[in-house]
Amino acid sequence: MILYGGLSEKEEAKAMELTEQDNIILDQFRGKMDTTDAQIKRAVERLDYYEDADEAEIDKAVERIREKLDIINSEYMQWFEILLAFVFAIVGYMAPIWILMFQVKMRQLEMEDEVMQFQTIILMLMRIERVNVEIILEWLERYSNIFRAPISKCVNNYEAGAWEALEQMKDEVSYLPLIRIIESLQAAVEKIPITDAFDELDSERDYYQEKRKESNNRLIQRKGMIGKVIGFAPMVCMFVGYLIIPLVFIGLTSMSSSFTSMTAMQ
Repeated sequence: MILYGGLSEKEEAKAMELTEQDNIILDQFRGKMDTTDAQIKRAVERLDYYEDADEAEIDKAVERIREKLDIINSEYMQWFEILLAFVFAIVGYMAPIWILMFQVKMRQLEMEDEVMQFQTIILMLMRIERVNVEIILEWLERYSNIFRAPISKCVNNYEAGAWEALEQMKDEVSYLPLIRIIESLQAAVEKIPITDAFDELDSERDYYQEKRKESNNRLIQRKGMIGKVIGFAPMVCMFVGYLIIPLVFIGLTSMSSSFTSMTAMQ
């Protein structure tokens, strides 16, 4: 298929060959700021590609290579590129830590949810006759997720010693609200009625519900602030990029021109 406006295969091959020849010269003088047109011309004349070329073709090649060489040699690291490199380096270095902090926060919220679920289960079971600690542990194991491993181990070791199994589970758990539940279960093992062992559970559950509600409200407010910042960021960038920076640049340019004119008049 022929694409109108594009190069033919023959022209494209010729352009590629010409570019390869230019690259040979550019590799010789790359980074040499004092390169003259005469040096470029002598290098061009030594190429087999320009063996039969006339003076006009060589001068045209020298001019083309000169332009490319000036562009290459004028390239240097900009200040904002260095700044961006530092920013990306810091972000890349801190990203794993930030991810771990986020995971810890989410894990803590999940633990709070699971303990509140345990409290609800216990509140429903503690009013039923003939319910003992082992039955409560089996129900907690059934609806557990994060604390499933220590609860399952406790259920398996319960027959060997109820107090010891609960004590081992308490040693494996570091979350304080769950430790309080385990201590209440230990109190119920010692022939204390379950209702008496969990007599403060209603108030504790209300406390954690209010605490979680307050945390959710703060999280919603924080997300709202972040959303507002993200929403206004494009407008602020456009305002600064298209109005303030050009005006400051024009002002500095005009001031520099004025100083130059005043100096010339003196």
